[in-house]
Amino acid sequence: MQLFREIGLLSATFLVVGNIIGIGIFTTTGFIAAEIGNSPWLLGVWILGGFLALIGATCYSLLSRRIPQAGGEYAFLYPSYGPFAAFLSGWASLLVGFSAPIAAYALALIAYLSPLLPSGLFEHSLIQKGTAGLTLLGISFLMVLGLRFGSRFHSAITLLTLGLTIGFATLVLLRTPVLQNLDPILAGNSSPDLPSLGSAIVMVMFAYSGWNAAAYIAEEVRRPTVYIPGALLMGTAIVIVVYVWMNLAYFGSLPLAQIEGELAIAEITALAAFGPEGRVIVNILVLFAILSSITAMSIAGPRVYFAMSRNHLFPAWLAKVDDKRKIPLRSIWFQTAIALVLVAMGTFRQLLIYSGFILLLFSTLTVSTLFMIRKEKGNPYFWILYRLLPGLFVLINAVVLVSAAVSNPAETLAGGVTLLLGVPVYFYYKGKQKSL
Repeated sequence: MQLFREIGLLSATFLVVGNIIGIGIFTTTGFIAAEIGNSPWLLGVWILGGFLALIGATCYSLLSRRIPQAGGEYAFLYPSYGPFAAFLSGWASLLVGFSAPIAAYALALIAYLSPLLPSGLFEHSLIQKGTAGLTLLGISFLMVLGLRFGSRFHSAITLLTLGLTIGFATLVLLRTPVLQNLDPILAGNSSPDLPSLGSAIVMVMFAYSGWNAAAYIAEEVRRPTVYIPGALLMGTAIVIVVYVWMNLAYFGSLPLAQIEGELAIAEITALAAFGPEGRVIVNILVLFAILSSITAMSIAGPRVYFAMSRNHLFPAWLAKVDDKRKIPLRSIWFQTAIALVLVAMGTFRQLLIYSGFILLLFSTLTVSTLFMIRKEKGNPYFWILYRLLPGLFVLINAVVLVSAAVSNPAETLAGGVTLLLGVPVYFYYKGKQKSL
């Protein structure tokens, strides 16, 4: 049950970048535009979301220095709120934090691939979901080849994704009437209502989710008290710049009416900028982004179930580490199986809101543990780091969570039911602990 420290600062930073950039930035902007309408908030929500992610990364950096253990939220919540809250966060990570985004990304991949393949090939939902499932299996086979191979493969894919994304946005801005399309948005006087704004921010935070990725692999990072905070902060800052740049390209390429409610926002933008060839460019870009995201989550997610199993709160076989490959092999396949089930059950937007709400809930609860740390003598920044920043994060997220619950009650209820399903599982394994 021992993990191996083989990941450096660069690989950990790429893990954060790759886990964030994902498919969200290529698919959520159209839904957000439909929620907000013609308003400067179209860009403002991305800046606000980035601000929240950076505050969260700062708070997680503080926690990771104190608790350099595998498991992310699970490891941070356990000593502060006890095993029950920690278990529910791990349960949410399994079904919502990793498996649901993996499933959502795989489904979105098909939306981008279908125009390139023979007409009508993906018209049936069963074929779409079957192809998404086969994609997940193929990526999982690559990721179980070993920790060193997996981290290097992921870093290479993420570097390519980062370069392609920046290049794409830059070329779009150079080839489209940017000022003509941006002026109405920046001059817009409409204000979204609070539920719509909350729903939009939840979708933005889904696109930013992953800023905490390095915390999950704390026991596999060299010099964890230095490299994990560095990876969290550098990775998040890089993505904020990329996301704002991408959204300037989206809103500058076309009138807002042609973007609202569209899933394939990147493809629509590329067609406006490059013509028919733009579809090929986007498909290559999205392919790398999906590979980067799924490989990142295949590295980070299983460490949560490993930590839970090590504490006897999940099946014992999930804590087994393959000594040759240096990975929790069974936990990786376990996560893949859950993702395949979610692919069969959901649509992209349902998974987006469903996962975004629960992710925001537990990241907020995790950051609140900083309030329990007593004042440190000789630390002039204690009030800012351990009171002001966590307070802002918790307050803003609380407002967003309430707003999202009002505007998306079905998906919010599904998230609550998911947590309730974990309660009997927790008491089952808690009872087994007593017999050990």
